[in-house]
Amino acid sequence: MARIFKPSRTGVGSPKNREVTPTNLVITDFSSDGRGIARHQNKTVFVSGALPGETIEVIHYRRHKRFSECQTKSVLTPCTQRIKPQCKHFGACGGCELQYLNAEHQLTYKQNALLSMLERQQKITPQSVLPAIKSTAYGYRTRARFGITRTNQLAFREGGNDELVPIETCPVLVEPLLKLLEPLNQWLSTLPSRSGVTHIEINNAEPLPAIVVRHIKPLSQKAINHLKTLNNTAVCWLQSEKNGLLRDLDGNIAALNLNYPLADYGLQFAFQPGDFTQVNQQVNAAMVKQALEWLALEKSDHVADLFCGIGNFTLPIARFSGRIFGIEADQQMVVRGERNAALNNIDNVQFIALDLNTQALTRFLDREQCQKVLLDPPRSGARFVCEQIADSAVQRVVYVSCNPASFSRDSRILVDSGFEMTALRVLDMFPQTVHLETMALFVRTK
Repeated sequence: MARIFKPSRTGVGSPKNREVTPTNLVITDFSSDGRGIARHQNKTVFVSGALPGETIEVIHYRRHKRFSECQTKSVLTPCTQRIKPQCKHFGACGGCELQYLNAEHQLTYKQNALLSMLERQQKITPQSVLPAIKSTAYGYRTRARFGITRTNQLAFREGGNDELVPIETCPVLVEPLLKLLEPLNQWLSTLPSRSGVTHIEINNAEPLPAIVVRHIKPLSQKAINHLKTLNNTAVCWLQSEKNGLLRDLDGNIAALNLNYPLADYGLQFAFQPGDFTQVNQQVNAAMVKQALEWLALEKSDHVADLFCGIGNFTLPIARFSGRIFGIEADQQMVVRGERNAALNNIDNVQFIALDLNTQALTRFLDREQCQKVLLDPPRSGARFVCEQIADSAVQRVVYVSCNPASFSRDSRILVDSGFEMTALRVLDMFPQTVHLETMALFVRTK
């Protein structure tokens, strides 16, 4: 019998809706958010840390009107896919919740949960489900943001609450970032208590990894000089205000030159810490390739890339289309996209700041004769955007999603407006976590 979860400090419910006595449950299915599913007292029960086929003992049982929730206390009968978590911080750190499930089955369970959601909630079955795009199980993550404990240690949030868990290692990080953790913890240990350092962000990039130290009190010159010893392995910047200017260790406004490549298209992308970039560059490259294939681009095409960010999809599309419009609500991202177009000598792209929650999008798509759209929204999805696409003359949509729930909802909007989901493919962008990246091709048939 294996114990895998320590009890949360706060529990997950008030005494009036939480059973005190643990209950043994048999897990029969897997939910889209990475929890096991069981039945108890004529209700569906969602169980954190449990896998189909297992019998488990639970704690923190919380009853709701239509379902219940709990955590795994111990596994009485484990399934064959259960493995020993690799990270020493598993069970305390709130990240990488699925390390107890082997990587191959993580993706299978998550894909099956997505397909079940589409069928059960939206009555949608893709015409074709392509093999998943896989990733290395560890050593894939290219950025991370750490909190700092009161004892000056790198930390992530604890599962289920906001308590900080000191972190010594993180095996999902790419090697250049993993190597920074020990020297950063050593540097933090030299600081006085209440030093004012609140967060440290690390990014893997070219030519060197980047470190951003966020602090609300001035750092001593001794602390800065100590930090300079990392200059051979990383670029170090200081930020004294939220979203404020970055300065180098000599106090100068930072010359920002972080880059990542898309080698298949001869592209380099400049970005700043805090910009959205995909955390898994191996999967990102495969995702871009699939998007281009599904768009079936021709030199006469006018294409819109919605929620375009710094141009991760926009610039590859420009290589094969007549005209591409990168649309973002954030003016800073528009400036960043324009910079990247110039960096790569691409002149058939226009980046535009546009509120995608207005009727202006439909008019824009029709005015610019955009018949193909790439859509990569945030976790909340793009409900109103899909409604506007439905009212336009767009014929082909590639939708990239990081949230199965909002993707499922938005898919229904497109299907109801005359599109068919002709292909779907999941991507292992976030191994060891419950998160799933999905992409689908919608083609207008009515």
